[in-house]
Amino acid sequence: MEQHKKKNYYEVLGVNPEATAREIKAAYRVLARKYHPDVNPGNKLSESKFKEIGEAYSVLSDETKRRQYDVISGYKTAETKKNPYTEQKETKAQAKKPEAKQKKEEPKQQPQEDKKSFNGVFSDIFDGIFKKVKETEITPKKEKQNETPPTAKDGDNITADISISIAEAHNGTVRKVNILHTDMCNQCKGRKFINNSPCIICGGKGEVSTHKKINVKIPTNVKEGAKIRIAGEGNRGKNGGKDGDLFLLVHIQKHSIFTFDNLHVLCEIPITPTEAAIGCEIDVPTIEGLISMKIPSETQSGQKFRLSGQGIADGKTGKKGDQIVTVRIEVPI
Repeated sequence: MEQHKKKNYYEVLGVNPEATAREIKAAYRVLARKYHPDVNPGNKLSESKFKEIGEAYSVLSDETKRRQYDVISGYKTAETKKNPYTEQKETKAQAKKPEAKQKKEEPKQQPQEDKKSFNGVFSDIFDGIFKKVKETEITPKKEKQNETPPTAKDGDNITADISISIAEAHNGTVRKVNILHTDMCNQCKGRKFINNSPCIICGGKGEVSTHKKINVKIPTNVKEGAKIRIAGEGNRGKNGGKDGDLFLLVHIQKHSIFTFDNLHVLCEIPITPTEAAIGCEIDVPTIEGLISMKIPSETQSGQKFRLSGQGIADGKTGKKGDQIVTVRIEVPI
């Protein structure tokens, strides 16, 4: 409780040190609503004040903490055994006293009655304010009639990279992609706070990031750097706005065997000196699988052979390029 010496919690809440628990609660509710971060977005002073109000209420609303605070702050003495915050118990104790004693104590009770009168007026003021706030919360329909509907906002587009093989680019494929979306927090409904505290689900951001796996169709003959649009798979719209789109940027993986020259596919195939001298038939990999190719006798190292129609098809005309095979004679070690 040493820390409480630095602050006057009664002044923070704007109440008298003799205020009842009901008056303290009413004062807190009004001030908390006034300085709430939702009412004052971006206002650091209001945010600090809101925290100070909460700190004061956490002490004064707890009977034990308040008694300790009063002793440390000099409002009460440690020997005081009577509970000054429970009027009902005092009334019952007075009812048990004989009439004679009650008459003798009447002059002492007069300041108490004045104090109760002041507290009653104080309580009525806050009760009236709280009643208006409560009525507003209970009847949201009347409030909404005068409110301007929130502006619809379209969701943002998402751009992601996708890497495919040359065969997938040539033949087309269906790939499953994992996309990171930003959605409204279902716990706080985007309001960021729940019961005057930051939402524990979104951390007070009002949004959460979620992963979604979707199947994407890659068209045939897609080119490096092509952008594929998937409508409605971007971030979610707000207040009735449209969902954004997903754009996939295509990257074609480099192949360990093939290189590319426009629609033509290029590759090198090793052969032995014997195969080059007498000729042979070898299996050559293409983007669509293995194909048999004849090597004539007396073939020279670096000689090129053309496999017609084994290249990449043009996306507009459908015409295919060729595969150019270069043979290299390798001498066994």
